[in-house]
Amino acid sequence: MAEFDVVILGGGLSGTQAALRATELGGKVCLVEKERIGRKGFLRRNVLLAAGSQKNVKEPINWKEQLSSKEKLADEYSQNLEDKLNQAGISLVKGEGSLASPNEILVQEENTSHVIKGKSIILACGSEPLFSPTLPHEENIIISIDEISKLEKLPEKVLILGSGKWGGEAAIGFQGLGCKVFLGTDSVDIFPEMDSDFNSKVEAQLKSKKIKILANKKIISFFKNGQDLEMTLETGIKFTTNLIVMVDQRKGIEQNKVAESLGARLGGNGEILVDDFMMSSIPGVYGVGSISGKGLTDSMSKEQGKVAAENSMGKKRKLNPEWVPMLSKLVQGVGYVGCSMKSALHQGFHPIEGVNNVSFADLEMETFKIVADKRSKSVVGAQIISRQAEELIPVILLLIKKGVTVTNLANSNSIEGTRFQGLCEAARACLKAIKSG
Repeated sequence: MAEFDVVILGGGLSGTQAALRATELGGKVCLVEKERIGRKGFLRRNVLLAAGSQKNVKEPINWKEQLSSKEKLADEYSQNLEDKLNQAGISLVKGEGSLASPNEILVQEENTSHVIKGKSIILACGSEPLFSPTLPHEENIIISIDEISKLEKLPEKVLILGSGKWGGEAAIGFQGLGCKVFLGTDSVDIFPEMDSDFNSKVEAQLKSKKIKILANKKIISFFKNGQDLEMTLETGIKFTTNLIVMVDQRKGIEQNKVAESLGARLGGNGEILVDDFMMSSIPGVYGVGSISGKGLTDSMSKEQGKVAAENSMGKKRKLNPEWVPMLSKLVQGVGYVGCSMKSALHQGFHPIEGVNNVSFADLEMETFKIVADKRSKSVVGAQIISRQAEELIPVILLLIKKGVTVTNLANSNSIEGTRFQGLCEAARACLKAIKSG
């Protein structure tokens, strides 16, 4: 029987990140995956995004060519990731794995089965889409976000049901491919974690691309009329679509019942419940990624993997969701980290904000918000709509962790006309608000 310090079941973002982190800490690590490492997740994240960056679609997209191109990129990504894991000294086992005991994974291969033992187990084997009784799954008609890469053809009209990063990116992606897009959210805001003023700007971005926003409007009924689905919302709004894509709703996989029989607590949708250390109710067995029944952002999946790996190697670290940045590729980059004005109150802060709107070289208006604690003047959060959001948000996270004050940021040396100057101007506005208050 093979024995390891950590055995990880699942080779997605959270599982591979857990494997790499545990190895960095000196652990002997095994990762079990039945499919190509990371390939499925890569397709889900990228099958629409590249085309969505096009300014204008002048010619019809050849969907088969699009898929073929993305599948090649997914193969390359998977191979590169596998090479990285091998170079790190991680043992990769291909097969169908399941939890056999609190420290054993049973692996079913083609004609044989064997047990891999670990001092700690990290379950990172994902989740399944959850469809409602009123919107049951139907191939090429009502599908999950996982199935976009399996579509036979592009729809003329598509309804995306889901908010946040995945809902927004799917809407932009389909629009970039030439589809008419409706985006239905189960909340008033597209990004519930962000403040309302920023959500208004995000909504304006999507509307500028002719995407119809159906915020917090429940579907009352739908029926097929040829190739169309005729939809009716609770407010009486009616429209037609050819495809419905479910983004948010997830449920635990069937294998979770095995974990339950060994002592793991499951939620109402069969998801494995974990604490802030990412540990399940079975000591030494952790759960990361969407196994918890939620569609997570890339950065949250990676952070959960890191936290579980560190705790499995004897450290003691809690997941701090406020310190996990969110980045989304819409018309411009959208990102946030730390507290919003809404969440800062619940963290015991006295929040105050500074906002700076600025145009760079005749491009779209970009917006920078700094949230600070009025008493300590510490920077506690930021929200950004900018082409360089991906570069700026990690910088802000580092500043927050280092305890930088809004005064420090406001007085930082910054080159005129740069996005960092935009952040500094937001900090100056925040400092001015503190002084005037």
